[in-house]
Amino acid sequence: MDFEQRYLGFGTYFTDEMKSGLYSADLKSEMSGFDAYRYHKQYFEDCAGQSPLNRILYVDFKTFMPALNLDTTDRMSMAANLEVRVPFLNKELVDLTTRLPSNLKIKGIKRKYILKRAAERLLPREVVWRKKAGFSAPVRSWLRGPLMPLVEDLLSKERVNSRGIFDPGAVRNIIDANLSGRQDYNLNVFFMLTFELWAQQFLD
Repeated sequence: MDFEQRYLGFGTYFTDEMKSGLYSADLKSEMSGFDAYRYHKQYFEDCAGQSPLNRILYVDFKTFMPALNLDTTDRMSMAANLEVRVPFLNKELVDLTTRLPSNLKIKGIKRKYILKRAAERLLPREVVWRKKAGFSAPVRSWLRGPLMPLVEDLLSKERVNSRGIFDPGAVRNIIDANLSGRQDYNLNVFFMLTFELWAQQFLD
């Protein structure tokens, strides 16, 4: 795949081919010609003359950051009565970083390079250069443990059929492939489960 397609491939756990096989017959015809990445592609086009890294950062800044990171952080912090601030999104700082050359943002495989170099004056080196720790949830163990009955109930053939969005056989194939270990479809199953819970809350 070309540069843009490789980047977009990281944005979903369902490829177009998987989605086509997952949709019910009615939804498949409705979704014909729909491009989930039409805005991403337009943003890529808007910054076509920039370096690959800066193009990725621009698209992330227009899509992933406001639609996921900032929105989710705001909702979760508000639910815990906390105010979260994002000082790195100060307008002057953002304007400065857009003008920085790519090799000051990533050097080799070291990310946030110029920020870490600046922080060396303020923090111990082992803190500045430590390996990044993510915030992933134990979805795999949930699906094989406490959430398994919920998966079997909410993604059962009867439920999927009554919802009319997905093909029950395709859903079952994804669940079985994940449980057998043939494929790592943990997040795919988790997303389908989340969708059904959302549909019950907001559609039913």
